[in-house]
Amino acid sequence: MFSVQELSLSYLLKLGLYFATGLLPYSYLIVSSYFNQARWTWGDQTTVQGLLTHLLREEYGTFSLAKSEAGSSMGEILMFQINLMYIEITPVALGLALLCLYLCYTNRDSNLSIVLLFTTMLLGYSLFFSWRANLDITKPLFLGVVERFWMQSNIVVCALGGHGLSLAMHSIRSKMANKDFTIYIEWIFTVALVAHQIHANYSVCDQSSNYAVDKFAKNILSSMPQNAIILLRGDLPGNSLRYLHYCEGLRPDLSLVDQEMMTYEWYLPKTAKHLSGVHFPGTKWNPMATKLPDGTVTFNLQHFLKVNENKETFVCIGLNEGDPTWKKTHSLWPWGCCEKLVSKNAIFNAEEWITLTSNLYNWTEPYGKFDLSSWEAIANEEMWESRVRMAFFIFDLAESPQLSPSVKNQLYLYSYQLYKNAIGKHENHPINWHKNYAIACERMLRQFKADVDPEVLLKDAIKHFSAYAHKATDDGQIEAIWQAVDYFKGELQRLKKLKGNVR
Repeated sequence: MFSVQELSLSYLLKLGLYFATGLLPYSYLIVSSYFNQARWTWGDQTTVQGLLTHLLREEYGTFSLAKSEAGSSMGEILMFQINLMYIEITPVALGLALLCLYLCYTNRDSNLSIVLLFTTMLLGYSLFFSWRANLDITKPLFLGVVERFWMQSNIVVCALGGHGLSLAMHSIRSKMANKDFTIYIEWIFTVALVAHQIHANYSVCDQSSNYAVDKFAKNILSSMPQNAIILLRGDLPGNSLRYLHYCEGLRPDLSLVDQEMMTYEWYLPKTAKHLSGVHFPGTKWNPMATKLPDGTVTFNLQHFLKVNENKETFVCIGLNEGDPTWKKTHSLWPWGCCEKLVSKNAIFNAEEWITLTSNLYNWTEPYGKFDLSSWEAIANEEMWESRVRMAFFIFDLAESPQLSPSVKNQLYLYSYQLYKNAIGKHENHPINWHKNYAIACERMLRQFKADVDPEVLLKDAIKHFSAYAHKATDDGQIEAIWQAVDYFKGELQRLKKLKGNVR
C-alpha cells in the first residue's frame, strides 16, 4: 500500500487517532469510578491495574466466556457453528461463499486480496473463539450464549456469498449474447433468497411482544416484603432485578446485594454506601472470617445475617455453596422462585406458610413456550417450578426421621394436596411434576388416611409414573419406575377384588 501511495505516515497517524477516539467512552469508567456516585458498578477503575482487570475481564478469565467452566471441545464448537450456518443462512449462502473463493482464485479477480482478507478474518475469528469458548454447548442455554458470537462470522459468509453470486453471474454474462436476461435472473434470485430468509425467520426474530424476563423480575420484586434484602445469584435474577430496581425505580425500598460480587475486593467499597440499612461486617465475603495482612476484613454469611437480623433476607436464586456457615443458625424456606433465610429458632407452620406463598406471582406464560436456548425459557421454568416448590419442600421435611408420625402424616397430606392442585390446574407442565406427584401418592398410601381414597391414589400413581416414564427416557430410574407401576397395578386389582367381596 505504501508502493501505490495509498498509505503514508500521516494516514497512519490519522488512523491511530481515529482508533484512539473510539476508545474515549472508556474514559467514563475512570471518571465514574473516581467520583464513586454510581449505585451499581463493576470494578475499580481508579488505578491502572483496576482498569486492566475490568477491560480484560480477569474475574471471569481473559478471552473466556465463563468462570471455571469445563467447555466443549474446539472441534465440537466448530461443527455446531457450521451446522448453524447451514440452518440460519441456508446452504445457498455457504455454496456461494465457496464459489466466491473458487472463482476469485481461478479468474485472478482484482478483489482477490480483499476476499482473502475476509476469509482470513473468518477463519481466525472462528478458530480463536472455538478455542476460548469454555461453555458446554450440549446445554441449550450455553449453546444460545455461544450462538450470539457466531453472527459476526455469518456476516462475513454472507458478504462472500454476495460477491460469489456477482462473480458467477458476471462469468455467465460474458458467455451469453442477451446480457439483460442475466441481470434479471440475478435480481430475481437475490430477491427470492432475501424473501425466503424473511419468511423463514421473521416470526422467530420478532420479539416485540416478548416481556417474559421483564414480568419475571417484576413478579419477584413485587412479592418481596418492605425493606427486605435480596441476595442475588446468577445473570437472570441479577441483571433483570437490578435493571428494574435501578433504572426504572421499581421497589426502591429493597436492597439488592450480589453474592458473587461480594467476594471481589472492589464491590463493597464502591457500592456499600448506596445500600442504606444493610450492614456489612467487613469489606469482602469469604467463608473464613478473618483480617488479612493488607487490612482487608472478610466476613461469612452467618456473620452477615447476624448483623442484619432486623431485616428479612431472601436469596434469588440459590446460595453460594462455598459458604455453608449460614446452616448453623438459619434455614431456607421457599418463597416462590426465591427462598427466605429464617432463623432455626422459628417454628415452621405449614398451613400458614402455604397461605402466605400460594399467590405470590401472576404468571400466565404457557409452559414450554420459549426456545430452550433463551433466558426466557429459564425464567419460565423457574416460574413454573415455583408453583410446586412448597410441595417439594414440605415433602422433603416430612421425610425427616425425627418427626412424630402424626406430624409426618400431616405434612405428606399437605404435599399431596399441593401437587394434586397444581397438576389439576395445568394440563401442560414440567414432566418432573408427574414423578413427584406419584411419589406423594405412594407416601399417602402408607398413611392409611380415611379422607383419601386408596383407589384414587393407586390410579394417580400408575397414571403419573407411567406418564413420566414415557417422557423422561433419560432418567436412570426408569426401570425401577416401571416396576413400581406393575406393583401398583397389582395392588389396584387386589383392592378392587377386596371391595367386590365386601359388597
